[in-house]
Amino acid sequence: MVELKKEFPNAVIGLSDHTLNNNACLAAVALGASILERHFTDSMERPGPDIICSMDPLALHHLITGANEIAQMRGGKKEAVLEEQVTIDFAFATVVTIKEIEEGEEFTMENIWVKRPGTGEIKAECFTEILGKRAKHSLTKNKHLKFIDIKD
Repeated sequence: MVELKKEFPNAVIGLSDHTLNNNACLAAVALGASILERHFTDSMERPGPDIICSMDPLALHHLITGANEIAQMRGGKKEAVLEEQVTIDFAFATVVTIKEIEEGEEFTMENIWVKRPGTGEIKAECFTEILGKRAKHSLTKNKHLKFIDIKD
């Protein structure tokens, strides 16, 4: 698939597969294949030279389902689905005051930190950017810090 895409960048590529299971087809989809061909039989018990490399209705179902799932996973932008939000809110930390802070006081490692759940506005990866800046107004302990709390 990689070589085909390189040689024919504007072509729709695919795989004509004669292996014993769906793995080559699924791998091809992961690498960009949009067309798959495999032999099909209603029963793997039939006689014939191509039966060994054929798929039955169950294997076809697995191929279609797997190929569609993999095709949806290719490329694009990774975004959390709605069901992941509860985990994201818990797993990711946000910046929180760990002491009372007076107006104009500098943010330091002694008065702010990152905590779970990550339901605040300022994500943990911004923590070091906040250090050294000053409070726009007085803040209570255990308050999720917001950008409006920081002097420009």
